[in-house]
Amino acid sequence: MDLVPLISAFILIAVTEIGDKTMIAVITLSSKHSRRTIFIGAILALALVSAIGVLVGEVLFDLVPRQIVEIAAGALFILAGLYTVLIPEKEDEGRLKMVSGKYGGLIASFTLVGLMELGDKTQLSIIALSAESGEALMVFIGAIAAFAMITSIEVLLGGEIGKRVKKQYIRWGSGAVFLVFGIIFLIQALL
Repeated sequence: MDLVPLISAFILIAVTEIGDKTMIAVITLSSKHSRRTIFIGAILALALVSAIGVLVGEVLFDLVPRQIVEIAAGALFILAGLYTVLIPEKEDEGRLKMVSGKYGGLIASFTLVGLMELGDKTQLSIIALSAESGEALMVFIGAIAAFAMITSIEVLLGGEIGKRVKKQYIRWGSGAVFLVFGIIFLIQALL
């Protein structure tokens, strides 16, 4: 059994995910929701996107051009940012029972992390490593192990931030982060 693809995927994913937009989203979400549900939602999304990268590879990019993914992600992030900043929590409470309820964090983290990672540099890395090594399963295991390690750190940081910072500031910060990444996605798509 050749462990080089597993180790390569682990190192590559661990290094490229530090400071990535996914890290900021997971930290932000885990400051508002249960750490466990954010972790589970994020890992499920990361596993799904990694599986797509390993199994579908370059075919994904033949069917869905990267520019379309970036435009859609950018628009969704801008809408999420505007919604977060402009809708006061009191008015928002009635409409977001599902998102703030038992499965809200899970749904939010799965959706946001999945959208952010689709077509991201880590997915491209997974595709390249799988194609190069011919060891898709080992690449997948290495990538998921790295994602699990990094996501664990992220949810711990987010939970601590949620305990120490006023919710209003978290809401404004979250909205600003979504807006910035939405704008970045749109700029990348248009260049």
